[in-house]
Amino acid sequence: MLFSLLFSNKNKIRDLKKIFLAAIILFLMAVPNGSLAKTKWQSLLERNSVPENYWQRYLPKVSRSEYRKAVKNYQSSQVEEGSSSSSSSSSDVDTIEGKYPLPSTSGKIAREQHLWLKNKQSASSHYSMADTPSSCRNGMAGGYGAFGPLGKSDKSAEKYYLTMRWGYVDWVEPESELNADLSKDANSLTLDDASDFGKSGYLKIGSEYIRYSSKSKNKLKGLKRGYKSSPSSHGKNERVRQMYRYKGGQWERLTRTTNANTTKKKWYKKKKVLVTNERNGKKVVVAILESGPAIWTNRVGGLSPEAFEAIDAKNNENCTFEYVSDSTNLGKVD
Repeated sequence: MLFSLLFSNKNKIRDLKKIFLAAIILFLMAVPNGSLAKTKWQSLLERNSVPENYWQRYLPKVSRSEYRKAVKNYQSSQVEEGSSSSSSSSSDVDTIEGKYPLPSTSGKIAREQHLWLKNKQSASSHYSMADTPSSCRNGMAGGYGAFGPLGKSDKSAEKYYLTMRWGYVDWVEPESELNADLSKDANSLTLDDASDFGKSGYLKIGSEYIRYSSKSKNKLKGLKRGYKSSPSSHGKNERVRQMYRYKGGQWERLTRTTNANTTKKKWYKKKKVLVTNERNGKKVVVAILESGPAIWTNRVGGLSPEAFEAIDAKNNENCTFEYVSDSTNLGKVD
């Protein structure tokens, strides 16, 4: 009787183990590929709308180098697609294939502001120098732009300019995880990887905003806790994102650039691009003279006020982009 009972219990335990293992297998099969350990590089690929087929091979953990490979392959494929159809879409302007790919061949844009044509130029000075029409007087961006300094000889390029996240740098939204628990009165913290974070700035952990004054390797120091929020305790592996205060006081993810390539940057400067408004078919030829916008905007680029007006554009409207010869005249294409 005792032997029979023990044997029966062993069978039940064995059956329970089988059921447990089967449940684990079914759970793993149900979880989407890569969702168990999504890295910040996978998140950036998704936020930049890079199709999964360009990085699926790197799952479950996409590394920084794999992120760069996926972006490069995606951009190259866009150039090939754009060049194969350019002859039929632009009969009045000859499009070409650039040495380096455009960040995007289509996507949302917005109206930008004017760039300095001399140091610390005021809006009134700029409008007078550039003969800016009243409909395009929307203020100054506050600098020369990424490819400055500029001068009077750059008036035409500044009048019709394009900004995109050009490929002479890597564009990242700094993000990492806490390397250890963080008490609500701690004045420093350590991240798993702080290489993309600035020397000082603002962080968001959970609902708490934190200001830090310096960085040493993976350690952020001089914390001002509960900045415009309440101090809180945070656990190891909790996500940490770098933030900044945008217009109106709202907080947004900070976009930073790393690994600058000066040779590529020189090539991009003042290269000409044909921009077509997908809604109405209007076209304008513009010069590369600025870099951006921030990743969080979900836009691929922006146009100077005059270029924006030339194609009767609206903010967050879709446009297409194609390289054209350097000899092409800037301005509206009739």
